[in-house]
Amino acid sequence: MHLTTLLTPLLSLLTTPLTTLALLPPAVKAQYIKTIDPLPAPPHAVTIDFLAPSAQFSDLTAPKLDEINTTVFEWWYFDAISSANPNASLVFTFFTATATGFPLIPPNASSVLLTYVWATMPDGRVVVDRAVPGDAAVLGEEGRSAGLWEGTGGWISSVDLGGKGMVEAWVGWEGGRLHPPTTPCSNPNAFDPSLILGPYLGWVDLVPAARAVVDVVVDGQPLQFTGYGYHDKNWGSRPFQTLIKTWSWGHATVGAYSLVWFQYHPAPGLDPANPNSINPVISAYLARDGQVLISGCEAGIVNVTEKSAGGRYAVEMVMQGVRLDVQGVLLVAGDAKYYSRWNGRVGGVVLGERVGGGVAVFETFQF
Repeated sequence: MHLTTLLTPLLSLLTTPLTTLALLPPAVKAQYIKTIDPLPAPPHAVTIDFLAPSAQFSDLTAPKLDEINTTVFEWWYFDAISSANPNASLVFTFFTATATGFPLIPPNASSVLLTYVWATMPDGRVVVDRAVPGDAAVLGEEGRSAGLWEGTGGWISSVDLGGKGMVEAWVGWEGGRLHPPTTPCSNPNAFDPSLILGPYLGWVDLVPAARAVVDVVVDGQPLQFTGYGYHDKNWGSRPFQTLIKTWSWGHATVGAYSLVWFQYHPAPGLDPANPNSINPVISAYLARDGQVLISGCEAGIVNVTEKSAGGRYAVEMVMQGVRLDVQGVLLVAGDAKYYSRWNGRVGGVVLGERVGGGVAVFETFQF
């Protein structure tokens, strides 16, 4: 995965240090082409997809909503963090949502499209910007996918189930993908086509871990590092804030190990079969050098304990044979009330091996 120069100016804060490339993706013979209407749809029922027709990258990354009204949301998320200095990172997200469906984006009655970018410098300075695309579309075939958020960015991918290939995104990233996609309940021996994370909520981990190289210019200053990249997507058929009580998600790389965790408590009463359930929804993933060792959603696969010390967010993440402390070092995003996303350091024990010096991107919601 290689986060490099802009193919076009994504946002005003990022400019290319090299010749600007044309906004033309490689030829992709489309199995599907899904255009996304920027205007919010009327308040009627929206068709939503929680089942993958295959494990192909293009099927997993395809839009899961047939249109966007004020009660639904969907986004495609990318990040990269330096392996040497967790202050340095780059995150961008392509949204299709309204502020009613996902309350942490600014209101815009004229468009459901939004591109957001967060760039953090080695000294800890955080630069944030956003832009509203004119139009958007996603197209794909088998292991290939492309997304275009007109005038602000997008992505192109060509990957196979063995992890070979390229993922490139505006604020481009390209390079070999280390780990194949995973779904909430896939295990090391079997792909699970269900994309349901919890009630009315979908999630797919498209790139659980990859090498990343970043070379961009932020506010006139270079941001250059090597480290680790990640890519996933979320969507839901009800407003986000009505689905979540608490949420803890993150990914980390430490030593030869890559980990992803998800633990959240749904809002009360969402599951008619268990209206009084207090059990969290969980999913976890552990790989060593690209080989998946543990993954799935069964009870007890992961336990995440949220902590706070000195005004900094931290979690203790426990899996079978794993105990890691993830300590926030830089607050990258958040409203100081409902949401915060941190860059952090990681250390602990994995399968009897003491590890340290790792890095993580992790977040929490509280509604």
